[in-house]
Amino acid sequence: MPLESSVKTLSENVTPSPYRWVVYTLFVMCNIMGFLIANTIGILLPAISSELDLTPIQQGMLSSAPFWAHVGLMIVIALWVSRYAPKILTLVTVVLGAAFILVQAWAQGFFGIFVGRLLFGVTMIAREPARSLLIRQWLPQKEVNHAGGISNLFFGIIVSGGLFLLPMLLNYFDGNWRNVMITFAFIFFGLAIVWAIFGKENPLAKQEAKEKDSEFQIIVRIFSYKDVWFAGIGFLGVVMSFASFNSFLPTLFADSYDISLGKSGLIIGLYILPGGFSGVIVGLFCKSPKSRSLILILSGIVITITYGAMTLVDSYNWLILLALANGLAWGFFPLLYMVPFHISGIKPREIAISVATVMTMASIGSAIGPTLTGYLQESLGSLETSLRYISIAPMTLLIAGILLRKAPQTS
Repeated sequence: MPLESSVKTLSENVTPSPYRWVVYTLFVMCNIMGFLIANTIGILLPAISSELDLTPIQQGMLSSAPFWAHVGLMIVIALWVSRYAPKILTLVTVVLGAAFILVQAWAQGFFGIFVGRLLFGVTMIAREPARSLLIRQWLPQKEVNHAGGISNLFFGIIVSGGLFLLPMLLNYFDGNWRNVMITFAFIFFGLAIVWAIFGKENPLAKQEAKEKDSEFQIIVRIFSYKDVWFAGIGFLGVVMSFASFNSFLPTLFADSYDISLGKSGLIIGLYILPGGFSGVIVGLFCKSPKSRSLILILSGIVITITYGAMTLVDSYNWLILLALANGLAWGFFPLLYMVPFHISGIKPREIAISVATVMTMASIGSAIGPTLTGYLQESLGSLETSLRYISIAPMTLLIAGILLRKAPQTS
């Protein structure tokens, strides 16, 4: 049943508990492991495609499947699940996520894996509102950007570490991608147990007054927040490129550059790991709309150039340097993700649904990118050329940087 305790906030005059970082870190680990599983499909695609004889379009569809669920359902699900207590919401979605990973592992064809990944994507979006609710329960306003930086750091460490290790895990199982999926499922079940024990609601957070507005009124108000749309525009193109390159770089490197899966994992990991550390620095020191705008514009330029260059350079050493430069530029991430938290007067459920709106636009990029890349590859006959076109998409960060240069919007 809906739990009113889900809509709690921490008063500014209450000293925050040190346990807040335990709760937030555990949640971030659950969330990022989901993202890792959704986005490491590129390393597994050659093995999956070989066994199931997939076309480039089917490969792109598998890569983007979790994000098609985000596009179609994120706002609706966020509106529904934001009524529930974040501890229960997180636990249920992690357990279901593990179950849907097993569906993929045991699938006998393209359709089974596609459905499993689609349903796994539903659990990811259903869990996302819990982050906003936990932040409002445990963290004072001044620590919101810090939380974004910490999330970015864990994202860089966990996802890049997973990409480094995944080829070794695949090799350990003699190329059996199904056993890799089963391993992921057991990791998720383990995270569910840890969260059930240590994840908590904040007893010091005060109960918000019950909202009298209808769901329709909440949606209309959220859609009026221009900053939410500006942040979404920024994510749209850059995430499109990220998803496309994550999915197809291993194939490009193996087929055209004679680079092994292990080295591919290292390159992809290196354009994720540095962003974790640069995101912490950005979260700590970016204090004004002007500095935020400058970082977004510079990040858009660097990411566009480095992605494009990866399709032109076949030197392993140069690809490492390009990956590092690309990764450092991803420090912008917490600035866009946390935009709804800085809208003055916004309510907790509105934050959860605003973040869902921003991430829906990001998911549109994730959903379209790999599928479009696969289509372009079949049409043009060249994966390199296809990725070259996709590398232009991060220029949406320039647009966001220009539009978000003013002070945060007032609710």
